[in-house]
Amino acid sequence: MKKVMFLIVGMLFAVSVNAATLTLTGAVGNAGAVKFGSGNLVTADWSSSQNSGETINDVYTVTTDALSGGYLSVTFNPLTPGSTVSLFDGNSLINLAVNAVGPNGSASYFWVLAANTVYNVYIDITNAVAASNYDLRIATPIPAALFLFAPALLGFFGLRRKAAVAA
Repeated sequence: MKKVMFLIVGMLFAVSVNAATLTLTGAVGNAGAVKFGSGNLVTADWSSSQNSGETINDVYTVTTDALSGGYLSVTFNPLTPGSTVSLFDGNSLINLAVNAVGPNGSASYFWVLAANTVYNVYIDITNAVAASNYDLRIATPIPAALFLFAPALLGFFGLRRKAAVAA
């Protein structure tokens, strides 16, 4: 009976766990557009409408309602030489390395987002080739440790009972 009670209590704690909510907005005049602007995953993207030679200087603003980790990833298809991604956290500008993966490119970064702080993400592409695009994703991880806490607690009680029966 105790195990069932602990299981129910553990499940109640696990269900109430939430990831922080992100908000993503694009600056006026951005070539790219925000697809999902609120939630624990926010996205934006851009696809070239010209043959080649387009220059992109997009700025996105990210905020969160709670202290959380954030994972930013940007992919370029294809990668144009001179493409850059940077993040301004209110104090310093962080230039992210854009790595070539075949003809494509990607940049990723994990950082701690403070609640009610404005972060700016800058995506710059100079002289984009025909059919270029980028995809921006920012996600907050769901705190898995809390989901795993209840089963671990039940396991400890099971081991305790097993040890008491063996003694």
